[in-house]
Amino acid sequence: MTTNEKRLRQLQSLLKKNKLDALAVSRPLETGFLTGFHLEGCLLVAGRDDVRAFLPKMLFDHFRASVPFVKAEASDDAAGSALAFIKEKGWRKAAFEPETETYLGGTAWRKKGLAEFGGLTASLRQCKEGSELSALRKACSIAAKAFRIIKPRIKTGRTEVSVARELEDIMQAMGATKTSFATIVGFGPNAAMPHHETSERRLKKDEAVLIDFGCVYRNYCSDMTRTFFYGRPDAEFRKVHALVQKSHDLGVKAVKPGASTIAVDKVCRDVIADAGYGQYFIHGTGHGVGLEIHEPPRINTRYKGTLKKGMAVTVEPGVYLQGKFGVRIEDTVLVTGAGREILTK
Repeated sequence: MTTNEKRLRQLQSLLKKNKLDALAVSRPLETGFLTGFHLEGCLLVAGRDDVRAFLPKMLFDHFRASVPFVKAEASDDAAGSALAFIKEKGWRKAAFEPETETYLGGTAWRKKGLAEFGGLTASLRQCKEGSELSALRKACSIAAKAFRIIKPRIKTGRTEVSVARELEDIMQAMGATKTSFATIVGFGPNAAMPHHETSERRLKKDEAVLIDFGCVYRNYCSDMTRTFFYGRPDAEFRKVHALVQKSHDLGVKAVKPGASTIAVDKVCRDVIADAGYGQYFIHGTGHGVGLEIHEPPRINTRYKGTLKKGMAVTVEPGVYLQGKFGVRIEDTVLVTGAGREILTK
């Protein structure tokens, strides 16, 4: 049984558990997760005992060849065909996930009698396995290798943009299809802005360099950040970098099955606060990574979650001194049965 077949069966079990007859799924992210077919235009209706895909004719043969375990129908009106299928099966408790639909799409489903029921596919996406893990590991490996290549090429006079573009080219040359988000390269005081927009600013001697980046491989994302000093770092940079490194390392060690997401955040935050820099740690400690670059679980002071085997999360504490520099160190970490595995190394 493939990973996708297993996901469909897990979804069917969730339908039974939640007393639903069927779920209509139309966003490519979810239809791709459930079938392995990631192109836009597929509408999937998953019932307790039957699954059907509705697609335009131009995608029909492609889908059938790619997803032999799901029955498919060619249709110029996928939504209409899906509703007819639901009626034919006698499913009275059919639903859709509002968080995966557009406003117009959700309104249309509601008018046709489908109920809102969120979180089903998202709950399945949190724990990765099989081909999902293979793709995730590869995406992280590509990003880590690309950084090792680009770092010695970063020299005085280079622009942030030129570094970002070369880094992206290196990742694509190694098999990545695209970046998982807009690459962030910050030199000097620009590194003090957590989500700095990469600019034409040139690197000067004796400045901090912060690079936050990732790539997509077979639809799965990677995410990592590295901060280093080009030139001779002063005492303040050395102190802050060592502090963030300590926070990061202890946070990674706290990642394990059964750990509270709030507890992991607290481990990282307390180290920085105890050193007197708490006010400069201005974001959460991490987030889940998978088909999307930001997905559950969140690792911050408010999200009440528990880490489970197969979850991939970031650990990314940071300290930002406006007008001077910022330091963030981030890795994507897989929760394993024994503890954790750093994927971006």
